[in-house]
Order: sequence, then C-alpha cells, then structure tokens
Amino acid sequence: MNSMRMHWVNCLAAFGLVVGLTAGFMGASVAQSVAGQAYSTYVNTPAASSGQAPLAVLPAVSGTDGAEADAQGSALSVPDALSSDFLNSITSGEIGTTESGAQSTASAAHINILNGLITADEVIANVMSRSTASGAASNADGSTFQNLVVAGVPVTWGDDVVAPNTNMDLPGVGYVVLNEQIPSGDGVTSSGMTVNMIHVYLQSAGGLLGGATTTGEIIVGSASSSVGP
Repeated sequence: MNSMRMHWVNCLAAFGLVVGLTAGFMGASVAQSVAGQAYSTYVNTPAASSGQAPLAVLPAVSGTDGAEADAQGSALSVPDALSSDFLNSITSGEIGTTESGAQSTASAAHINILNGLITADEVIANVMSRSTASGAASNADGSTFQNLVVAGVPVTWGDDVVAPNTNMDLPGVGYVVLNEQIPSGDGVTSSGMTVNMIHVYLQSAGGLLGGATTTGEIIVGSASSSVGP
C-alpha cells in the first residue's frame, strides 16, 4: 500500500460518479439535493478521543454545478486505541437534468486497533447514491478489506468483501460490526447510505440488572451519500 494507490482510489471514485451522471436516464423528475461525507478514522473512548479525520464534507450543490471535497492525512496514532496511515477521504456530487448523484470514499492503511486486537493492511469504504426518473438507490460497491484479522482470526485474504453488518464478539471489550451499512430514504424520491467498514463498540459489563453499557467506539473507513427532493 502506498500514497499513489490511495490517490488512484480517490480519483476512481470521482471518475465513477461523473461517468454515472453522464449516462443518465430520460425523465423529468430527479433529486434536487445531494449530500456526502467521508472520514478515515474516529476514536471516542474513556481514555482517549480523536475526531472524524481527515474529514471531507460535500459543499452545497445547486443547479447543474457539481462539487467535490477531499482531505488527506499521513498518519494517525491514538495510544492504546488506534494507529493507521495513508488516510484519504473524498466526496463528490452533481445535480443533472436526468440524473443526480453523490459518491464518497474513505480509505486507510496499516490499521491497528486496540493494540493488535484488529488489524488490516487496508480498508476502503465506498458508497454511491443516485436518483433518476425511475427511482433512487444507494450501494456500497467497491468497499473492501485487505488482510483483515479480528482477535487473531483471519477474516479476509487479499482484497475481499465481508457480508454487510457482520457482527463479531470481542470478549472483554465489546463487539465489532464489519461493513456496517445504514440505509435511509424511501427508494423512490430519496436514498442514502452510511458505510462504516470497521465499527468497534466498547462495552462495560452490566450491573445487577444485567446487560452491557456502551462506553465508546472506534470507526475506521466511514463514507455516506444521499440524494433527495
């Protein structure tokens, strides 16, 4: 993994959106607003915290003008929580006469969470939303892990996709959701999706009433996009 490949991923995401919008369908009613956001890492634990970084938020898009935002970071280290490098985030959107859409991509490399409890060579979160006269839809195509290992168990080899919303226990820590996908919209005039490739939920043991309490979270690879009226 190197910065050149990360840059290629970002360019591909933006290019894919432009191509998709150019190939729009005939129709008279499409989304009149688009939104997008991407960030590579987020840490909020009782011991340490780090905001959404590097954060890219799609500027307001009006008329037929497109917009794009991107952000990069060389490395991030939060002691005992998370370390990673080659951080890249990009989001782009456009409102057309026959099709509107937004796409966001976040990537990170050399990921180490909770002192080796979760590691990966690379994580890419990619999400795209679009609206045409035929309806609105979103997908997370292109989201991948490279050599993901959770609690000593290899989850992927090479570049693999993990089933959406895969939940794995982390004994004594909490649990992790891999390829977490959170959809929104009605699928007719609006659609959106948030993808968190690694979402660790830190929990403390329950008291007399049982259960567990969420005390913090760590996210690696988060991207969201939406289209609407």
